[in-house]
Amino acid sequence: MDPDRTSDRGTPGPSDEPGTKGGPDLPPPASGEPNGLFIGPVDDPNRYELLGDGIPGGQGLTWKARYRGDLSSPLPLAVKLLRPPQDAGPHWPSVRDRQRWRDHAVLLRHLRLDHVVRLDEVFLGAAPHPSGSPPPETTATTVTMAYLVMEWVEGPTLHTLLAGSRARADTISDRLGHVAQAGEALADLASMTRSGGNPSLHRDLKPANCIVHTGRGLVLIDVSTLRLIDDGFDFAGWHTPPYTAPEVLRAPHLPRTVAADVYSLGALAFFCLTGQDPPAADAPGSGASIERELRAVAEEAGAGDRLTSYVLAALAADPARRPADLRRWSRDLLQAVTPEGDGSHRWSWPRLATVVVTLALAGTASALALPVLLARTPAPTSSPSASAGSTAPASTTPATLTGNAVKAAGTITSPADRADVKHCSYFSGTAALRPGTTLILAMRNLDNGDPTKYIQFVFGYEKPAGLSTWRGAQFFGGPRTGMGQHYRVELMAVDLASARRVHDSGSEVDESLVKSGTSLAGVRVRRISGLGPNGCVGPPNG
Repeated sequence: MDPDRTSDRGTPGPSDEPGTKGGPDLPPPASGEPNGLFIGPVDDPNRYELLGDGIPGGQGLTWKARYRGDLSSPLPLAVKLLRPPQDAGPHWPSVRDRQRWRDHAVLLRHLRLDHVVRLDEVFLGAAPHPSGSPPPETTATTVTMAYLVMEWVEGPTLHTLLAGSRARADTISDRLGHVAQAGEALADLASMTRSGGNPSLHRDLKPANCIVHTGRGLVLIDVSTLRLIDDGFDFAGWHTPPYTAPEVLRAPHLPRTVAADVYSLGALAFFCLTGQDPPAADAPGSGASIERELRAVAEEAGAGDRLTSYVLAALAADPARRPADLRRWSRDLLQAVTPEGDGSHRWSWPRLATVVVTLALAGTASALALPVLLARTPAPTSSPSASAGSTAPASTTPATLTGNAVKAAGTITSPADRADVKHCSYFSGTAALRPGTTLILAMRNLDNGDPTKYIQFVFGYEKPAGLSTWRGAQFFGGPRTGMGQHYRVELMAVDLASARRVHDSGSEVDESLVKSGTSLAGVRVRRISGLGPNGCVGPPNG
């Protein structure tokens, strides 16, 4: 059992990292009553009024709090006092620590994610104290207590909801819906596009860090472990063993990859299905135990082997074998138990055929409504294809797409084939499009064996009439990784409505969109050091 839990009132994130092992006892519920203590930055030490006793966690102590200022009614918030890592020096938090927290606050405000808690403020301040009694000798140079101020998310944690109970046929879809929302949150954090070129990892996904909110669904509530993917050595190395990938267990201080968060998501799926924490990856016989439990609960819930295989894929010992596309994995996980869906998934042919027969029997008026019904039914998601990883010769020569007596053509005029590119680079060219189509850029790494094509939408993609000369941005590796690797970038004509759907989802990977599109031009480029202009945010000037 997880040794460190949150209350039913839904406070952001106690964590149970190393050093906090113990029994499964829950802390008392967070009280809504003032405790007479205040905290705040040096220039406003009484900014936040603390409520209750606070909830202990591996990284610190979290209170429900309220801010009044000059408002007529106080606002509920959550304040977390961070605990210094073990063996932290006298200068903790360092300048780098403080800058990283500020960066994360700005990044989360930029992302505006429904399934991740909002981080409002990060500051250094004195210990909690009575109002009107500012701590003596408190100055900007003597204060060493670090606080995170987050939105208060009301609701129970996943642990509170599900611990000790197994999924049944009537509950399994809801439980996996929570997992899918967690996967969406992790995908958004790791998205190069959504983050403006600053992808990050949550690094501590677990039931105690997931609140189920009545309006937003699942919300990841503890962002104190958040780090950019390209961050280096981690002095603290926070992690929760049952939800930690084996490569992180072996070296918790080394940089982590998205695959580590994927493992945590698979472990969360195990919990949601079984109601218990998975055994740690380094425990003897853990793999066999996990598979045995998953197959048993899947059989009990009538889900079958597909569900088990999806969860086991995320829990693969080799990080390279874990799913690369979290959104697709989450979608497939849901469809493994809801093949016909509940209105949010595709309809199977037998169900659609029934609707057709019913409408035909209902008379001409009903039958006339069939085209509208079909237009609103999402197209089936395509299955993986070996052709997705095929490589066409690099070329800037325009290709044509014929249909309806109209040809589509396009070129990439910059950068040139075999050019050197930085972390992010602008692309440009010309195009002539058929009605109802638009342009995307699809990029694939030629050196790492990954066949995935990552999508970027050209600037103004939603107004294809203006794309006779087009511009777009493309990212290659990370700000400090990927040097020397080769990439192929294709200009593709795709269906406009499908492109809008994928763009609104925030996904960087959509096999069906790429597979249904037509490649108009392509170039092969090589990554060199450097970040590129403006981080490729927005159209380039000139």
